[in-house]
Amino acid sequence: MPATTRRELLKQLGGTAAAFAFVAAAGPLATAAPAAAAPAALAGSPATRSATAGPRVRKLLARLTLDEKISLVHGAADPRRLGQAGYLPGVARLGIPELRLTDGPAGVNVASSATGLPPVSTLGAAFHPELARAYGAVMGREGRTLGQDVLLAPQIELSRTPFFSRNKDQSGEDPYLNALIGAAQVEGVQAQGMLAQAKHFLANNQRLHEFDREQPENSYDFVVDERTLHELYLPAFEAVVRAGCASVMSAYNHLNGPWNSENHTVLTDILRGELGFEGFVTSDWGATHSTAALQAGLDMQMWDGSHFGEPLKKAITDGSLPVAALDTAVSRILGRYDAFGMLDGSRVPARERIDVEAGARVAREVAVQGAVLLANDGGLPLSRAALRDLALIGPTAGQVAVSVSGERAYGFEDRMVSPLDALRRTSGRKIAYEVGVDLTGTAVPASALPGGLTREGGGTDESIDFTGDDALPVGTAAEWTGTLVPPATGEYALNIQGWGAAVSLSLDGEELATASGVRDAFTRKWSSIVPTTDGLDNGRAAPVKLTAGRSYALVVKAIGWDETVVERVPVQVRFAWVTPERRAARIAAAARLARRVHTPVVFAYNGEGGALGGSGDLTTLALPAHQDELIAAVAAANRRTVVVLNTGGPVTMPWRRDVRAVLHAGYVGQEGGWSTADLLLGRANPGGKSIVTWPKKESDHPTLDPAHPERYYGVEGTVTYSEGVFTGYRGFDKAGTEPLFPFGHGLSYTEFGYSGLSVRRAGTGYEVSFAVTNRGHREGAEVPQVYVGPPRHADVELPLKTLAAFERVSLRPGRSRRVTLRVAERQLSYWDTGRGRWVRPEGRRAVYVGSSSRDIRLTGDAR
Repeated sequence: MPATTRRELLKQLGGTAAAFAFVAAAGPLATAAPAAAAPAALAGSPATRSATAGPRVRKLLARLTLDEKISLVHGAADPRRLGQAGYLPGVARLGIPELRLTDGPAGVNVASSATGLPPVSTLGAAFHPELARAYGAVMGREGRTLGQDVLLAPQIELSRTPFFSRNKDQSGEDPYLNALIGAAQVEGVQAQGMLAQAKHFLANNQRLHEFDREQPENSYDFVVDERTLHELYLPAFEAVVRAGCASVMSAYNHLNGPWNSENHTVLTDILRGELGFEGFVTSDWGATHSTAALQAGLDMQMWDGSHFGEPLKKAITDGSLPVAALDTAVSRILGRYDAFGMLDGSRVPARERIDVEAGARVAREVAVQGAVLLANDGGLPLSRAALRDLALIGPTAGQVAVSVSGERAYGFEDRMVSPLDALRRTSGRKIAYEVGVDLTGTAVPASALPGGLTREGGGTDESIDFTGDDALPVGTAAEWTGTLVPPATGEYALNIQGWGAAVSLSLDGEELATASGVRDAFTRKWSSIVPTTDGLDNGRAAPVKLTAGRSYALVVKAIGWDETVVERVPVQVRFAWVTPERRAARIAAAARLARRVHTPVVFAYNGEGGALGGSGDLTTLALPAHQDELIAAVAAANRRTVVVLNTGGPVTMPWRRDVRAVLHAGYVGQEGGWSTADLLLGRANPGGKSIVTWPKKESDHPTLDPAHPERYYGVEGTVTYSEGVFTGYRGFDKAGTEPLFPFGHGLSYTEFGYSGLSVRRAGTGYEVSFAVTNRGHREGAEVPQVYVGPPRHADVELPLKTLAAFERVSLRPGRSRRVTLRVAERQLSYWDTGRGRWVRPEGRRAVYVGSSSRDIRLTGDAR
């Protein structure tokens, strides 16, 4: 695929660098005053027209019946079954169209294929708002083509704890970076006539105790003080409001008492009162708890009408809820229809077909720019000697790690080329391969299933491996019962693999794994980091210890997809395993291969699958599936070992000093095989920066400090953000804790120098100017970061360093560039809870310019 400059890329997507008003204005938080007007560059665009109900909406409201109004505030079943998450039927007699809401935040998640973009964590690591705008444009454009109206993106929660399973879907631990990347995505999405829905409002930063769907009363309260909310968790939402974001999704969790979806303080006082939001608020799916939520500020229940359907009608007719509250919600919703031209035919037209190549170019560029070179002792880029005798090891070397879990575009499968194949095709070399960690395994043999497996309805099967030519007919439903008797004692990986049916595996009455289940009338192969090597969805149970000779009751079910499912196919199902012996053999084989080649490159992953955005939080930062053992064995066999991490965030590295280089590629999207090959070969130069702090050990992180269990695990039904504004790098700085890798860290194949710092007043903020020089022999990109320190006598404790500005700078060898960045007054202020406003403390403060939060190259002061 030919190289494309960023400017050419943005031009192809209908945007330019100049169109990104937030960068030009030094960010959306440029003043201390809340709820500023939208940037002038966006004036007149659908996203920024006033949301006050205009004449058209007022006339419609007067003509709508009560039943019609209610139909516009809750979800329903879509008769077309396009596979999206939500649907409103519209009111045809009045020209009010249907509304379809599709999952993001990384591509369009519907039954039809769309570009498989890398997740937002990879995008954020590029530190490049222009690229984020292009990313949003792909989603908006493809969403419109696929018949969608609202994209449930961007996700702009802060990455408060490294255990959060959805950190991959957001842009890190810093509120300023999070705000810029989120606002840019909104601009890109909405320029295509697609409504953006920012999520999840508010302080929704972990899955643990967030929401117990079966017993909501067991859900914990999340307690966050007012200053922390304003300084850390609200800035990104303020930024997207200023970008004209059409909608906001309320989160599942309680916040300071009430559920977010019926929290008047959150939805009305803060979101609409302080931030000036004029769009509509939708509940997260299943997060509505009462009709009273309507008066608190919730406008739309998703996915059904269990509260905003008949119960709402009853409450209005019996007078317990005023009809004016319903009218307000309908006006907000129709106001966005009107602003986007959905009521008068002036909406930006949808394209007839997806431009697959244009989407692929953006996906590949994001994967390249978002790669972070964490460590390099000369292992990368691969030398000629390495290429002559190279081995790749690991399952995500042989299959591309697009991403994990659902709520994303799966991608075009015919474009998914593995790093191994991409390297072979790009370099023209024969490259050896060993899986190292076998995720597919082999079918459990008849010898471990004595007496066979009884199929419900009659018949016995020796094993379960109905795949390929042995697949069962379309729609088959089957259940097998029997006994599993393991041949040896040890840890087993048990897998249920399928396609064409929802399949499940249970052992001794406990369901261990499922695969190929249907959601929203379609499914994808996302139960694991990668499908099986023969193309099945791979449901992997947590490792289980089994005893030799013991009998375990086994149940395997397959329920063939019904007629409502898009693209029904014959039923394939396999019960597979990886025995302790096979696991050890694969690691030993990898070590043997490493011993005989010049350079082994080990690919490692984390994250599990599931149709939702994340089935549960992590419980450890250690790599799963014995991958630390694998890396240690390979490194012991060959001191030139290179590690590529396909992870959604930090992992611990007990092997760090034993390997030559560590490249955090993250999850790489559908084009990630090519981008990874380019990075390893030096055809592309990594310039990404870490969006979170990597701890040396879990307990180093402020939210996982054993002395403060209330911060993550919760105490007596409450999770308390007692670290306040000192999370992420701010918390590491306060505690004086040395991280494994700091926030903003990322190396390059070249070297950058900094010089000539100048700091001067500019309006209510500062202008920081300095030179960046490429002192190496390769073209590359650097992200200089400006941090500000606290004045000596502030009334509150302030972080030792706060990110205030940054810019991604590309330079050819020997070239220099004078960079001038503006530090806005907001970045110099704190939220005064007594006065309820932003306050800028007086006094001289340090200004730091560096390559990360800990790699400070220049120091000045601002007066």
